[in-house]
Order: sequence, then structure tokens, then C-alpha cells
Amino acid sequence: MAKFSPHQLSNPRANVFILVNLGCEMLYVIDQRLKAQQIAQDKSIQVIHDVTAVLLEPKFIDSLLNGSKHNNAQLLTAEHCKFMLNDIATCSLMRLDEQSMSKLWNLMTMVYKWQLFVSRHQHHLLEITFRHLEAINRLYPDAKRHMLIDFTKNTLLDFWNASGEEAQLSIYQTNRAWLQCFNTKISLLIRLGFQAMDGSFFKDVDQDYFAEYVQSAGDNLYAKSAEQRVQPEQREPNSMDQLAAQLNINPVQGEDLQPINARQFQQQFEQDIRQCDLR
Repeated sequence: MAKFSPHQLSNPRANVFILVNLGCEMLYVIDQRLKAQQIAQDKSIQVIHDVTAVLLEPKFIDSLLNGSKHNNAQLLTAEHCKFMLNDIATCSLMRLDEQSMSKLWNLMTMVYKWQLFVSRHQHHLLEITFRHLEAINRLYPDAKRHMLIDFTKNTLLDFWNASGEEAQLSIYQTNRAWLQCFNTKISLLIRLGFQAMDGSFFKDVDQDYFAEYVQSAGDNLYAKSAEQRVQPEQREPNSMDQLAAQLNINPVQGEDLQPINARQFQQQFEQDIRQCDLR
């Protein structure tokens, strides 16, 4: 694979792929956490649908795409990305304290890092992105979310195809390089045999299921691992229990979940995006 200069490993056109893929990983964790807390299904559906709608808001996606094409465009920093995803995660009924967001961030970044670690070609980035989008489409699906996700896939595909081979490779390598600073140990990855105790990943795992996980990188890892647990009598705490221990998403005081002013949030979110100076 071609070698790139530091400038080519900070391609701002990678921004949309970083945010969308991490955002989808965030939705996986939120979904598992809502189930672990036994939140009422109607409230869980509202949370998943609201977060999906804000993450894939066409104006937001367009701002990432168009902003990345400017001559003075910059790659998102980890701080800006975390800031925006925290806003997106709390756009609905849910609230995250600093510790919970830190744990959520570790899960998102390390699982995405593993997915790109086992990838071998720039087009695998697009495949991983599409698997993410297809998987969140299966979380309480409805027609409106289906149309939004299809629109996002078509928009990203057009952007990818218009970038050309060299830029595609730069976008892919930028995603990989952007994740290199993260090295947190994740219990699920360790249990599956994908991660060592020093935080590094194994290039090959002597397990029959390894190839399947690699080929389906981008799918909901938590749901997938829960389906493939071995011998019930040797079963460890399920994935929801593990997530409950790793991630503590606290509801606001009073009722377990409280509505917010959607218009007020949208205005604040758009202001926050502008403050991040994506362009």
C-alpha cells in the first residue's frame, strides 16, 4: 500500500466517515444500555430514533461533506468529535455524565479501530460504513428512518465515487491514523480473543468465528457476540450485563427519562457545529 505524508494522513474528507461510523457504534451501545436498564420500549424507540435522526440529519452530513472540500478544511480533532457525539447522544431523553461519556467513547473508538485494523483495502471503509448504517436501520425500523439511512448511503457513495482512487486511499488511511492514539482495553474484545492485555490487537485469532467477525466488520458486535455464546452452563454475564458494568448512563433526576425542547436543541446543536469550525 502506498506511503502517505503526514498531510495526506490528515485528509478532512475523512471527517464524515469518522463521525458516522463512531455515531453508529454509539447507537449500538445506547441500545444495549437501554435494554440493560429495562427502559420502556416506547422510550427506547424514541431515544434510538431521535439520535439516529440527528446523527444523519442531511444538513449535518452536507456540512461535513462540503466543509471538507474547502482549501482551509481541517481534520476533526478527537475533542471536537467527542463534543459533537456527546451532543448527539443527549439530543433525546437521555443524559450522560462525564464518566459515562468517557466509557462510551472508549467503546466506540476501540471497536471502530479494530474494524479498520482487520480491514485490508480502502473499499472496506465504505463496506464497514454501510454495514453500520444497515445495522442501525434494524434497530426499531420504521419507514422514515429507512428513507433517511438510504439517503445517507447514497450521499456517501456519491461522495466516495467522486473522490477518486488516490483520495479514497487517503481517506481510508486517515481514518486508521486518526484512531491510533486510542489504546483502551475493552473486555468484549479481550473475551473474543481479538485484543491483548496491553491494548493491542491480534492479527489472527485461532477461532472458527474470527473470519466471520472480520467479514462482517461494522455489524453490531454486542448483539452478534450475544448470539454466539457457548455452552449455557459455562455462560459468563451476558453482553448487556457487561455493558452495564462498563457504561453507566444516568437518567435525569425525577422521572427516569424527561423530554427536551427539540427546536431549542436543534438550534443549539447547529451553533455547536459552527463553533467546531469544520470548514
